[in-house]
Amino acid sequence: MDQKLRAAIQTSTFYYFLIATVLLTIAQLSTMMVIVLADISGKESVVAASVIGPCFAGVFAIFRMMTNMQYLVRDMDDGMRATTYGAGMTAIPFSVLKFVFALIFVVVAAVQLMAIF
Repeated sequence: MDQKLRAAIQTSTFYYFLIATVLLTIAQLSTMMVIVLADISGKESVVAASVIGPCFAGVFAIFRMMTNMQYLVRDMDDGMRATTYGAGMTAIPFSVLKFVFALIFVVVAAVQLMAIF
């Protein structure tokens, strides 16, 4: 793979990860405000759906973006891998981070569901 193309895709993938994380955080914070501030009696299922839907979509996005970053790091050529940046990027445990980031949002969703029911 051409290294300029790989670098451009890597930058885009990182931005997509940030966008997905921000949107999921906003969705969860908005739902938290509804749970805490509004009277949701009789509407628990609707509020629960607004917890579960974004959580599933966000977890999928996190897994996909972190897997893409893993693939892009593997596609570095030897010259790039030998630089300080390349060594740092190859040392990042993307396979672990995708579970950590996803788990954070799943735990928040679980807490929200416990607060609803």
